[in-house]
Amino acid sequence: MTREEAFNLLTSLIRNPSLIKHHLACEEVMKALANYFKEKRNVTGIDENKWAIAGLLHDADYDITRFAPEKHTIFFAEKYGKMLDPDVLHAIKAHNVHNTKIEPKSQMDWSLYCCDELTGLIIACAMVYPRGLAYLSVDFVMEKFDERNFAKGADRKQIRMCEEKLGIPLKEFIEIALSAMQNISLQLGFFV
Repeated sequence: MTREEAFNLLTSLIRNPSLIKHHLACEEVMKALANYFKEKRNVTGIDENKWAIAGLLHDADYDITRFAPEKHTIFFAEKYGKMLDPDVLHAIKAHNVHNTKIEPKSQMDWSLYCCDELTGLIIACAMVYPRGLAYLSVDFVMEKFDERNFAKGADRKQIRMCEEKLGIPLKEFIEIALSAMQNISLQLGFFV
């Protein structure tokens, strides 16, 4: 599946602009993580496009399954799964492991699982940061990470799995994600 095909599929299923921005953020972070593993860890065989597609489509059935979380990603897989590479489809289903019981296994799986929650935390930080996403600092995100009453929906335990499952220290993981999201701050609607 090309990026254009994936985006067209996404926008045919998701109408909420904020949700589309969440998908764009995850796409960009997944690309950054793919490059991190290729360049910093010398991992071969990583297809950046696959990682990006996984990020772009991971919640594509959200509007349909919003009130049935146990069907989230399963509905998408049944209806559109044949259009995707099996490893991309597995990453999408595994990011909802709490409901699907499909365990993350690969670096792509764990990257999506961890970055999904982090993008939400970063957006929440950008919304309260005086100068917005473009000037947001890793230290500010780290401060808010430790504030349990801030962005309660962002599962800190899930984000912190980056250390155990990806071997990336939390602060570095935040830095990778934040930098990626800052690269598309205009697309994400943060004009500063």
